[in-house]
Amino acid sequence: MSNKAKNILLGLAIIMLAGLLWSRAILSISMGLFLIYAVYNAYHQKLKLLSNPLFIWCLCPFALILMGIYQDGFNPSNLQILLGILVYPIAGITAIAGEKYSFTKTISQPWIHAALIALLYPLGWFVLHASEAFELYGQGRTLPVFMDTDHVRFSIFLCSALLFTLLPVSNARYKKTSFAILLGAIIFLSVRTGWVIAAIIVTGYGIHYLKKKPLLDRHRNRNILIAIIALVTIFVITPTIQQKIRYTIYDWNNYNTKGYDSTYSDGVRRAINAVALKAISEDHASAIGWSAIPSTLQQKFTQVLNGQKTQYGWPFNQWLFWWMGSGWWGMVLYSLWLFYPAWYGYKHNNPFLIIWTLAIAFSCLVETTLNYQYGVLLHVWPIMICWYKKNSDSKI
Repeated sequence: MSNKAKNILLGLAIIMLAGLLWSRAILSISMGLFLIYAVYNAYHQKLKLLSNPLFIWCLCPFALILMGIYQDGFNPSNLQILLGILVYPIAGITAIAGEKYSFTKTISQPWIHAALIALLYPLGWFVLHASEAFELYGQGRTLPVFMDTDHVRFSIFLCSALLFTLLPVSNARYKKTSFAILLGAIIFLSVRTGWVIAAIIVTGYGIHYLKKKPLLDRHRNRNILIAIIALVTIFVITPTIQQKIRYTIYDWNNYNTKGYDSTYSDGVRRAINAVALKAISEDHASAIGWSAIPSTLQQKFTQVLNGQKTQYGWPFNQWLFWWMGSGWWGMVLYSLWLFYPAWYGYKHNNPFLIIWTLAIAFSCLVETTLNYQYGVLLHVWPIMICWYKKNSDSKI
């Protein structure tokens, strides 16, 4: 029974990953299948879910999201948000019920393989369309990727796989190679969110590694120094990186000197976040409910920017979104919930929970990551995978 349950879990993971990369319909179906699997195994194992801190954490989003629903009721927009939140308890029950079936290893290894396979598309496209690729980078864009060309969420997906190569679930040699390939690809693809998250992963794990194994070995010191020099050199000489850095500087200078320009991404983010903050402070647009945010933000945008319009329906900042929708108290409760896995990781000597929580929190500063289906999945499943990691140290 154990092997059968483990194989079913592996099969569901592969279906989920296929949906994550290629099809939202398959992704939604996989969540339904996970729910059936989780409930069946939880029932037969007679699990006491309500006494499990992981399950309680996964249930909390339902209570929190209601703080922005009561204003307008269960309209289609709010129901869609609720449907997305359903992933949390599904993942939580699956992880708890699947712990005895090597949940972390069973899910993390195909996740790494899927990330490596997914890289073939953007890197292959770059080889076949090099001149067009450089033109895209010069415009602040990046290569086409899976996940409906959502390059921010795709970079988060690659970073999650990068983190999984550090998990102490096995000592397979391929993990070192996978780590190097994924880190190089994240740097090369030049998605700045991916750069920062990769830096959080490397720095966070490095601190954990040095605490466990102090630098007393001369060869280890030399290897770390070589690695640092290599990374700096990559940033200096890689053309795609230079293109993205030049675009970033140009975008910010353009905004500072000429003001808002809808053709530049950073300027758009700054303008919309500034407008959201003005709506909160000047118009008391706080605790207005999730479905009221788009019209309020767009109306204020037109007012502040002299008649210009925007199609965006919420700020590029998760905390501003919660502040507008649920009020400052909702924003505080959301923050406590978001950072709880990091506190739990600190208390239980689990650096991976801390790292991924900080990584997602950073992405929430420049995106409403958890408003998107991909963002929710890329938050909760890595948390589940890291929660039940073994307590031994990785040898990578």
